[in-house]
Amino acid sequence: MSVIISQQITATGVKEYTKVMKTFDSRFTPLVGQKIRDTAFGDMQYYDVEDVFIDLAENEYWVILPAVLLHTDDIEDLRDAVREYRSHGWECTKPL
Repeated sequence: MSVIISQQITATGVKEYTKVMKTFDSRFTPLVGQKIRDTAFGDMQYYDVEDVFIDLAENEYWVILPAVLLHTDDIEDLRDAVREYRSHGWECTKPL
């Protein structure tokens, strides 16, 4: 099945937020509490899976990771975070 990892990126002083996602194939069923590692996470080496949704019609697992909170009031910092995720194969599903 396809696994779609989704994560929201927010900032303390910005009303806008963005979302990123990455899709890959896996024969393993993701579970709440499992740890996901990706090079896009930088110093934060992994995130715990918060929720998993199974879409049987699409043959997909949706994996929700905790939101990333940036301590900034500059929307460009959000855009920089998205660029960093994109450089590691992620897509932005809610552009700023």
